[in-house]
Amino acid sequence: MRSSLKEALERRGRDRNEGADHRPSGIPVELVLQASSPIEQPVSLVRALMAFGLDLRDAHDTVDRLASGDQVSVTLHLMPDSDSPFALRKFGVAASAPQPDDASTIPGDVLGAIDAWRLSRPERPSREEAIGIILRRGLAAA
Repeated sequence: MRSSLKEALERRGRDRNEGADHRPSGIPVELVLQASSPIEQPVSLVRALMAFGLDLRDAHDTVDRLASGDQVSVTLHLMPDSDSPFALRKFGVAASAPQPDDASTIPGDVLGAIDAWRLSRPERPSREEAIGIILRRGLAAA
């Protein structure tokens, strides 16, 4: 029995989407990762990096470079329900913002506002933790 035109068009659309570029959703954040201790759970670290939008190959490459002592620049994608990239600490990886070529490009009022907010909190989070909290709340509101 012949399929209907509608079914044929649906199959054609699915076939086209299989080869489409599947970019991660979420807010992209540029970070520099560096191993702060030996990486004892590389498979778990690969999974954590994939949760931030890296594909399997890039996640493996990143872990290999971290294990060899390199600093690795990556773009991670933050989702409302995802951990902060600073949670990679539990795998022995420190995440930091890349250093700009010209420090004057970072508005001082933005850093001042973040510091004022974090110091007003009773738990007094570090700057990195404060940025993670602010990003998660911003993503949840979006």
